[in-house]
Amino acid sequence: MKKFTVKATALAIASVCGSAAFAGSITAPATNAAATKYAAEALVATTDVTLPAITYTMGVARTAAQDFTIIVTPSAGATFTAGSCATAVPAIAVAGAGTATVKRASTTECAYEVDVTTATTTATTLTFTGLVLDSHTLNVAGNSASITLNLWDLGETARIDNNAAVTRTVATSVQAVNVYAAAADTATSADVNATGGPLTGFVAGGAAPADTASIAKANLTFDNNSANAVGADGATPFDFAATTGTVSLTLTGTTSGLKADSFCIDLDNDASLCEAGEKFTASSGTSTLSSIASSVFPATGNAATRTVTFEADGTTQLGTSRTFAVSGTITPQVGAAESLADTASKNATWWTWTANASQLMTPYLSTNAKYVTRFSLLNTGSAAVGYSVKCYAEGTNVATNGANGTLKANGTTIVNAADACSFSDAATPRGAVVFTINAPINTVKGAYNIVDATTGANGFVPMVRPYNSANTTE
Repeated sequence: MKKFTVKATALAIASVCGSAAFAGSITAPATNAAATKYAAEALVATTDVTLPAITYTMGVARTAAQDFTIIVTPSAGATFTAGSCATAVPAIAVAGAGTATVKRASTTECAYEVDVTTATTTATTLTFTGLVLDSHTLNVAGNSASITLNLWDLGETARIDNNAAVTRTVATSVQAVNVYAAAADTATSADVNATGGPLTGFVAGGAAPADTASIAKANLTFDNNSANAVGADGATPFDFAATTGTVSLTLTGTTSGLKADSFCIDLDNDASLCEAGEKFTASSGTSTLSSIASSVFPATGNAATRTVTFEADGTTQLGTSRTFAVSGTITPQVGAAESLADTASKNATWWTWTANASQLMTPYLSTNAKYVTRFSLLNTGSAAVGYSVKCYAEGTNVATNGANGTLKANGTTIVNAADACSFSDAATPRGAVVFTINAPINTVKGAYNIVDATTGANGFVPMVRPYNSANTTE
């Protein structure tokens, strides 16, 4: 009987003091995911940041004069401003009433005494409005700040509303400004039938933005806070376009065949190409455009496309494949510079060119009469296809291209080296050649064959696909 009484008493205590009774919670923000988003570009680590209103809903009822203490602390790495504790004295609402006053105030905690004048219930709310962080880590995108609340009796020795402190993420920071490839552009194709010669221009048309015979086009997305992140006041959406921030862009990829000063971006979206301030400084591997004004971005809360254009010089072969990647830096007026975010995981393959032809090359050939030199070209396609040659020479030697020809369908065509190229210096009749073939790259293969006419010694060298990924031999 005695044991039963002890157990019953323990159960009764648990029913009053256990977790079910301690149900106080932070109800605004409702979840960690509902935290206010701040634009990292609007902040430095010491920018005063106004937090959203924080509401705590009581977990137990309190009778009149059953006063208590509530303490608010910021997360590690954050501090309050000197005056925000006084500003954020909690408002008591919904059920019950009382008077809240500042009990202690510092940069690391705001403690309030709540004198209950009308009994509270489990619906009573305490709302803290106007808490301001004096220091924080919200200047770095991806960081967050949280608030911890503790309810105690007046002596701060016993909890009255929860078994432990309650914490809620109230602020997160995001990269609000970005330039990125929304999707990989694979519609650009070098044209084997270009008027300036094989692969010296583009196939007109394709997916928007459509290419012309001389100009290839691809879009980039300029995002001015489509995430609707706020600035330091915690209320106003950040507007990069209204600041004096800048953007620098780098396009990585070969620019051979580019018309001078003709790799451009239509920043003002007026369809007039390569205006002042819109031209990339192009080199063999990278093209850069610095100090793009923030004013070219769309209105805050929006993203818009800006078209990049590459105009071919009309005489240089563009190859059968190349890829451009985009990178760069956002330099805001207030916050720290940030690299472009690869939002859609497409920046590295932003612009990929193909061709309606293939190319095979060898870096060495000879037309010396002491040797039998020729090319074996295999076409596995069901139709005969035409080809043209481009010859190269060393030193002061001059190379002359041979006549265009045709590869037979479903078979091998032999082309003598002397028919493909000739050289001005008979003493050194050697050089290199590129065959441009009007067929898909996976249907043609080739090898260079050289035979010593005296000894019969011979060898074969697989031809290489220039511009193809990894320059594979075929």
